[in-house]
Amino acid sequence: MVENSPHLEAFRAKGYEVLLLTDPVDEVWVSVTTEFEGRRLRSVAKGRIDLDAGTDKATGSDDFAPLLAWMAAKLEAEVKEVRLSSRLTTSPACLVADAADMTPALARMYRAMGQDAPATRPIMELNPTHALVTGLRQAHEQHPDDEQLAKTVELLYGTAVLAEGGELADPAHFARLLTERLLQTL
Repeated sequence: MVENSPHLEAFRAKGYEVLLLTDPVDEVWVSVTTEFEGRRLRSVAKGRIDLDAGTDKATGSDDFAPLLAWMAAKLEAEVKEVRLSSRLTTSPACLVADAADMTPALARMYRAMGQDAPATRPIMELNPTHALVTGLRQAHEQHPDDEQLAKTVELLYGTAVLAEGGELADPAHFARLLTERLLQTL
């Protein structure tokens, strides 16, 4: 699951070495040990990542502004923000923790130990080059009040939750939405 995480896509594409830490206590260790042999350790699932620094990248973020604002409003109970991502190459979306927030894995570890984890909402990042995201942008421009678009956003959010190994708040609702969408393809 970790090796196939959407968080690693751009790192893999650029040939960066990534340390995979799979033990639950590793996240605690990394918060204390911030550097190894002169290299700063950072989570690929936290904060903003800009692997294209110094290059000219035109993602057309202004073109996506209405979609991002609309999606943030639709998902306001679930996410803190919806923004474009440079960490994704093949997936349409992923969830990341804000730089100062606890990651979902650490929050799950706290809860497993019977501790309260601070309530945080993730940031949803979208791949501006993915066909689903560009199609969603175009559909939103043409039909901003289409109820089916809101359902697509729910499905996109749900798949991002599942891809990070999280649990859906209402799996039966997600399954109904997915079944509806699959029936429409027949």
